[in-house]
Amino acid sequence: MTLHEALVQILRDNGNKPMTARSLADEVNRRGLYRTRDGSQVQVNQIHARTANYQDVFQKDSSLICLKEESPMLTDVPQAISLFRDDDRGFFQWLDDHPDGYFLNSERNPKPTYLVLHRPSCKHFDHGPVHWTRDYIKICSSDRNELEEWASGAVGGEVTLCRTCFG
Repeated sequence: MTLHEALVQILRDNGNKPMTARSLADEVNRRGLYRTRDGSQVQVNQIHARTANYQDVFQKDSSLICLKEESPMLTDVPQAISLFRDDDRGFFQWLDDHPDGYFLNSERNPKPTYLVLHRPSCKHFDHGPVHWTRDYIKICSSDRNELEEWASGAVGGEVTLCRTCFG
């Protein structure tokens, strides 16, 4: 097993809850999932290096590391909500089709501290050559209450209003 495969296994076993590099190194060593070439235990700096080398697999938020994959809270969204991840074209089509709608900008693994509510006309989202739905996802609905209830129930947070849209 490679080190990054061991990290993936540990994070999945932990429900993809963010962990520090220290706790990941300790868990790799405790489970005996990986040893360095000289047979020594994994060090924290190796966790940092490996997660930096596999940015398509791991997400870092300050000192915390998790998998850059679908969060369990995103697997069961209400039917009135559309989720856009790695789909800029679909997201912008939704905005064009729902000019009176609303959308949340959220980290790929939503956190209660970052759920920003926008309108489709928001000047922050200009169809420019940025990957709008790669590092951040968009949770869209024609019903603002539906989004706010989802944010509260599924993520455990309250939405923050975009100052440009709701200023």
